[in-house]
Amino acid sequence: MSFDPNTISAPIMRPSMVLALREQGSGREHALDMTARRLIVGKGASCDIVLADPYVSNVHCVLERRRDGTLLVRDSGSKNGTHVGGCPVEVADVVPGTVIAVGQTRLVAVDRKGDASAVEQLRGRDPRFRAAVDLAMRAALADCSVLIIGETGTGKELIARAVHEASRRAGQPFVAINCGAIPHEMIGSELFGHVAGAFTGAVSDHPGLFVRASGGTLMLDELGELPLEQQPHLLRVLETRRVRPIGGLDERPVDVRIIAATNRVEGLGTASSSVRLDLYHRLAVVLVQLPPLRMRRDDIPELVDAFLDELAPTHGRRHISPGAMAALLAHDWPGNIRELRQTITRAVMITDGEIGAPALAIGVPELRPTPAAELTLSDPGRRGPRRALPPPPPGAEPLARHELILRDAMASALLRCGSIRSAARELGMAKSTFSDKAERFGLVERRPGSKQSSVG
Repeated sequence: MSFDPNTISAPIMRPSMVLALREQGSGREHALDMTARRLIVGKGASCDIVLADPYVSNVHCVLERRRDGTLLVRDSGSKNGTHVGGCPVEVADVVPGTVIAVGQTRLVAVDRKGDASAVEQLRGRDPRFRAAVDLAMRAALADCSVLIIGETGTGKELIARAVHEASRRAGQPFVAINCGAIPHEMIGSELFGHVAGAFTGAVSDHPGLFVRASGGTLMLDELGELPLEQQPHLLRVLETRRVRPIGGLDERPVDVRIIAATNRVEGLGTASSSVRLDLYHRLAVVLVQLPPLRMRRDDIPELVDAFLDELAPTHGRRHISPGAMAALLAHDWPGNIRELRQTITRAVMITDGEIGAPALAIGVPELRPTPAAELTLSDPGRRGPRRALPPPPPGAEPLARHELILRDAMASALLRCGSIRSAARELGMAKSTFSDKAERFGLVERRPGSKQSSVG
C-alpha cells in the first residue's frame, strides 16, 4: 500500500472516524490529534502515544492519517512487531473496532466516548484466552462462519459480537437467537419465517431471523439444542444462501454471516454429537474455544476491577478486601465470568464500604470464611508478628499472580490458627484442598511415613 504524506490535510469529521486508542483491560484512553499527519507510538518519552510496556520499542509504530481522515498503522521496525487482528503487519488500515497489539498492550480503535465495545470487554491476559480472541479477530476479517465452544458463562456471545464489530458487517444488524429457549416446533418459523396461513396461528407473514439479519450477522447460540429435523434446512440455507419461508413457494437470497456457539462438546465433530457432522463442518470453518475461568485465574483480579469500575457510577467505587480476593481466587466458578459478575454486582449492592468475603458469599456459600479469617486477612495490624514466607520447594514452578495472593492468605491463616484444619475452615476451603496447595506452595512439610502435616 502506497502512502503520500503530501496528500494529508485536516480531515473532515465523520461518525466512523477513529478518535482514540483505548488500552484493553486498563481502559486508559489516548485521544488522537485529528489534525496531525503522523502520530508515533512507543515507550519513548518523545512519542505522541507513550505506552508503559517493556515489550514495546522506543518507537514501535506510526499512525498515519489520509486526506479523508481515515487511519492506517505502519510498523517502525519494532523488535516484537505490530499485530492487527492477531496477524503481524507492516501496514494496515485502522477502523473503529480494530485491535492493534504492540508488545503486551492491545489498543482498540474507538470512534466515541462512553460504553466499551465488545472487543474492549474481552478482558484478560491468559495466553489461551488471548489466543482465542486473536483467532476470532482473524476470522472477523475473513467473513467466514465461526463456531465458538465453551462452558456456560465464558463469554461466547461477547466473542460473537466482537467478531461482528470487527468485520465489514459492523454497521449491519447483529441478531442472536438461543436455540434452546424457543419451542422446537417454532424454531423453523423463527429462523426461516413463514407466510400467512402456513399453520394455525400464522395470521400474517413473518420474515424470520435470516432475513432480519441480512447484510449482518446471525448468532445461533446453544447450537446443540437445535432439533435434528431442522438441521438439514439450516445446512441448505448455508450452502445456497437462499431461504424459503414455511408455507412459501419462493426463495429469497440472504447475505448473512453465521456465528454458532455451544457448550455441548460431547462428541462434537463426530457422528455421536447432537450436531450433524455435515452441519458441524459447514459452521466450524474457524473453531474458537474459550477456556473456563478456573483455567485463567490470573485474570480474576482484572475482571473484578472492571466490574467494580462499571458499577461505580451508580453505586460508588468499592474495594475488595484481601480475604475476599483470596476467596474469589480459590473458587472454581462453575458459572464462569457470568457467575463472577453476578457475585460482584450483588456484593456491591449490599455493601457500603470494603467488600469482604461474607458479602460475596450471599448466594455463593463456598466463598464464606469465618469472621476470624476475615479479620485476619483484612486487617494486617491484627495479625500479630509476621514472618517471611518459606522459600518454594526445590524445582517448583514459578507461582502465578493469583497463586501468590492465595499463598499469602493461606500463610496468614496458618500463622494465626496453627493447624491446617483450622486454617482451611477459616478460609472456607476443604481441608484436603488446603493441604494439597499448602504443600505445593511450600507452606507445610509432610513427615516421612506420616499423613499429618505440620506448619512449615
